[in-house]
Amino acid sequence: MSKKDLYSILKDFNHTFDEKEVKYLFSLVEQVRVDGLAKRLKADISSNLPKIYGRRSVLSDYRINPYVMLATTNIMKLSEPERFAHFLFNSKIMMGLETSFGKIVERAFIQSYPVESNAKWRDPPEKIAEFEEEKNIESREERSALRSNSIWREIDKDVVVNNRRFLTSIKSGPNTINNTQVQGMVDAISGKYQTWLELSEAATPGLEGIDVVIGLTYGTERSTNNKDNQILAKLLSLGFSEMDRHAHPGVLVDDATGRVRIYRRIGKSFWAWTGNPQNETAEPQVFLEVLLALSLAFRDLLAEGATIEEGINERLRRLASAILKMQLSPDTLPNWVSDRGFDDNDLFYLVTALSAFYDEGI
Repeated sequence: MSKKDLYSILKDFNHTFDEKEVKYLFSLVEQVRVDGLAKRLKADISSNLPKIYGRRSVLSDYRINPYVMLATTNIMKLSEPERFAHFLFNSKIMMGLETSFGKIVERAFIQSYPVESNAKWRDPPEKIAEFEEEKNIESREERSALRSNSIWREIDKDVVVNNRRFLTSIKSGPNTINNTQVQGMVDAISGKYQTWLELSEAATPGLEGIDVVIGLTYGTERSTNNKDNQILAKLLSLGFSEMDRHAHPGVLVDDATGRVRIYRRIGKSFWAWTGNPQNETAEPQVFLEVLLALSLAFRDLLAEGATIEEGINERLRRLASAILKMQLSPDTLPNWVSDRGFDDNDLFYLVTALSAFYDEGI
């Protein structure tokens, strides 16, 4: 099969919103499991969310693209320090949450699944052992070398169900993977899959084989930036073939042993696979359990106290105050610029962009 055919198969999945289907999926949601997820998430957020916004006090802590900043402040008319502070803070906290929630998802959600199994998703013991070995090395150079030679670095979670081990590398969303990561994953899978299999067999005698899955926690197959598909396409020329185009579309199997399967799962499919990796149709509601738990956790956090809200408001006050202190007088600019009609708003927009080039005094 050609790579072009594989791309067509991978993009062929389509998800259409249907209120009746969503109602049915909600009927499958397990309340006890959602409450457990929400409780775990609430504890995680209480501890880690303040770290995301707490370290930002002055304008220099909010590094954003100065060119985009100039365009945005002009287009949105953000000349009031308070409005600009809210915009800047919200933009940064959104990016911070985008980065951190990938790990929060791993810590608070994944370990509650699969549903019908005593074994749950965990950090691979082999990866933990590598990490412990790295901690005991004082030299940065040696730690870096050990990290570069890591066997398990690309694997985030694993679980053994019915004599098959499932390994997953979790990415937050459809645009998370970049070209460098594509090559890194291709090199890791093609170069380490036999070692993953051998070490898995040593830990679990009688193991049938392993599945290595690239998981995206939201999005759809059609909405990705195609980097997930590139990983699979590149593997076609590195010892992997399509398993069965009709029965298992998008699933690759290694030519050497036939016991290692590679595929990716996205959004609803990822969570269904997480809920039951051997029968993905059995738990299609898992993504809703995750969303409900997140909603409940934040509702309870805000209802119980204003700690997070107060912390955010304090950061907003500090940022607005810092912005007010940054001022340029009209005579700072050359006459020919002033003659173009630059007013106080224009100077404000300009000084916000200048902040990207300084460390102190802003």
